[in-house]
Amino acid sequence: MIFDMIDRKIKDMHSLHLLELRKENQAQQLATDAKYKSLVSQVNDFSLALAYVRDNLQFSISETILPDLLSLLESLKYVINMGYANQDSVSKAEADFKRIQAVTEKEWNKHFSSNTAAIIRTLQIIRGIDTERINGYIAEIKAAESWTTNISTLTALQKAIAGAEELIHNLNMDQEVVDFLTKMTSGKATIADLSGNVLNWIRIEGLGSKIKLSFLSR
Repeated sequence: MIFDMIDRKIKDMHSLHLLELRKENQAQQLATDAKYKSLVSQVNDFSLALAYVRDNLQFSISETILPDLLSLLESLKYVINMGYANQDSVSKAEADFKRIQAVTEKEWNKHFSSNTAAIIRTLQIIRGIDTERINGYIAEIKAAESWTTNISTLTALQKAIAGAEELIHNLNMDQEVVDFLTKMTSGKATIADLSGNVLNWIRIEGLGSKIKLSFLSR
């Protein structure tokens, strides 16, 4: 009798142990599934942003990024076909995605610099012409200096570049005017720099009231 009771207790303990293992495995699977869903969402946002800058901001997707991204998408699709997220597969996909992001960030930095440096420099030179508007362009451009998947930020960048280029183009500045405005920005412009060409440009653009002259303190 006592042995039958012991056997039942052992079976009960074994059943309890199996139940606890199932609970632990379930919790682990739920955590892995959540991590997988988050990763899929991030990769989706990344892919949409990449397509946007390719189509609207002349960003060339390099041979380093594209094959790795396609491979990552295939591995994420494979996880779905399995019916559940495998912890090792998700961890590998996360590592692959981080590597793709790092390469993209580096290439975006180069692209951003080469495509906006001259515009920002010119805007800084002509800032006094329309300070509020130009400061807005500069802020919106610089907001996308680091790679982002925020489409709103990228859209603002595109619009700011287009607006800035139109403003600069409409000012019809030749090199002599640019040189004068550069000196104005650095506080080095003098009456000697006001050539006939520069004075004519100031008159045409109606900027006479925006430019102030003063004596240098000795």
